[in-house]
Amino acid sequence: MSTARFSGLTTRHGPLTTGQANMVRCMLTDPPEHMNYRAVRTLQPGTTLAVITEAVVRLVTRHESLRTTFHDGLQRVLAAGEVAVEVHDTGDTPAGHHAGEAPGHHTGETPAGQHTGESPARHGTGEAPTRHDTGEVLAGHDAHLAEEVARRLQGTRFALETEIPLRVAVITSGGVPRQVVLVTTHSAMDAAGLAVVLTEWDELLLGKPLTPVTAPQPLDVAAAERTPAGLRRAESALHHWEGHLRRVPRSTLTVPVDGETDWLLPRLRVRSVPAAGALERISARTGTSPSATVLAALAVLAGTRAGMRTVVVLSISANRFRPELREYVGPLAQDALIPVEVPPETGGDGFDAVLRGARSAAMSAYRNSRFDAAALIRIMEDVQRERGVFFARDVVFNDMSAPGRGVRAGRDGEDVRSVWLPPAVLPTRTSLWVHRLHGELDVTLWADPRCLPRADTLALGEGIARLLIAAGDRDVPLAELTSLTGVVPVPRDDGWLPIDGCWVHLPEVERLTADALALLTRAEASLTPEATSAAETAAVAETAVVAEADERLGHRLVCFTSAGTTPRALHSACMSLLPGRMSAMAPHHYVVCASAPPPGASWRDLPRVAEGSGR
Repeated sequence: MSTARFSGLTTRHGPLTTGQANMVRCMLTDPPEHMNYRAVRTLQPGTTLAVITEAVVRLVTRHESLRTTFHDGLQRVLAAGEVAVEVHDTGDTPAGHHAGEAPGHHTGETPAGQHTGESPARHGTGEAPTRHDTGEVLAGHDAHLAEEVARRLQGTRFALETEIPLRVAVITSGGVPRQVVLVTTHSAMDAAGLAVVLTEWDELLLGKPLTPVTAPQPLDVAAAERTPAGLRRAESALHHWEGHLRRVPRSTLTVPVDGETDWLLPRLRVRSVPAAGALERISARTGTSPSATVLAALAVLAGTRAGMRTVVVLSISANRFRPELREYVGPLAQDALIPVEVPPETGGDGFDAVLRGARSAAMSAYRNSRFDAAALIRIMEDVQRERGVFFARDVVFNDMSAPGRGVRAGRDGEDVRSVWLPPAVLPTRTSLWVHRLHGELDVTLWADPRCLPRADTLALGEGIARLLIAAGDRDVPLAELTSLTGVVPVPRDDGWLPIDGCWVHLPEVERLTADALALLTRAEASLTPEATSAAETAAVAETAVVAEADERLGHRLVCFTSAGTTPRALHSACMSLLPGRMSAMAPHHYVVCASAPPPGASWRDLPRVAEGSGR
């Protein structure tokens, strides 16, 4: 164990930025593996432990976010402190290497762009060496131990009030430093901030001088957010979100989903050199950026799959539009809500029409992607209760590309290549990560197989590239999308209804109301399991959900029940059970009758004890 000590700085304290407040809230509830970043770097020959600890001190001194603790809505920047540097030795003795030399094996590389993603990246190959060369064997040992240490440090929750957000470990072999592990967290920085820190780290270890920090520190950003202009921007963002939340579908890839998921998702990596060339031609023809074009391709194919005219894409916005924020080390990234309109295939429109709408919607969404997350959650809860829906984060777009990355040449005759990557954890239904846009299109599609089985994931992932290739030379008619890409609509029987812009499965609504009544029965009577089962059977028999035609909504759901409850209690119970049920919606109106109708009679003919929306 070694220690990197810093001192002689300035203590500062003040309110949190909106980004910090959002991340602190998430860190208290979400698994640490989702909230902590980890990076593994191979050390250059001659790198000593003293050089490493000095680099740690330099980083912590430069960036206040790396020496900040959090206390009941306030942040405190430490003037002095220390960072423990763990040292772990592989037990190997470097044979054939002079002290300070490292085998030429780099385990810090990941598929392009992943180390700057919004979810924890997996660094290091973690694989046993396949050759028996001494240097490669030692490098394999280094990689295994580094990965083991990195996972442990990443999987431990940061103590926000007492621990600064930086953990460091050094992997040595025979006492010679080989690898360094860095772990930080979302309360300290987002992916763009992490990229800044890792770039500076590499330069420090190479002995390069760093330019002075010109970006604001988090306390400066917090002050700017509280100016009249900052408050107006935040209020405008909330209005933007609320306006869309009141009208957009609550999910896109709507299918019945049962039970919880561990969010261990299959991943499909798709690459295409011709698609990257097509992006340049599309941009020249339509004025749409390559990033917005890929987002539009994702949206239009998701809409084709779902049979929806409005597709909501949540795009992770870096929020670094102003030059002074580009090198900012702190959490700024938040979701941008982008509703993409997809014209009907029979209307004769082409992909260019989708591009025009997506470009405009994206520009507006990115301008309104910095907000008070707690205030937005309150708005979302109010809108959800009023509409009787639960919003699913089921189509996510994360552009992590950067110009200048190297291009891997494709094989002859292969316009589109794909490969399945090992499953990884990401808490969303589908997410497209963009690694490269220039020279080669390189994306990874994460997909919950319950919403998008593997065959459909393959069609969607490769279909994005095939659509772009075709759109590079013409305005592709929307009627051709299925034949061009293989993306087919979800089959929907008579139980599926379009309601309030959403696809709703009536049997799932009936199951929701039955489960809600059973929940109320258990809560009120504290029944035994046997009695609960009987109560659930009775609740099903004494409840009916009817879909009535409605000019504004398409259909209006009315729940009839003879259970001893109230519309408000039943609506609250339905809403509590909605999360995770993508194809259900709470009824719009509840009617409580004295008894269930006898055979041949209608619920509408019975005396009514109470009725109302429950809102």
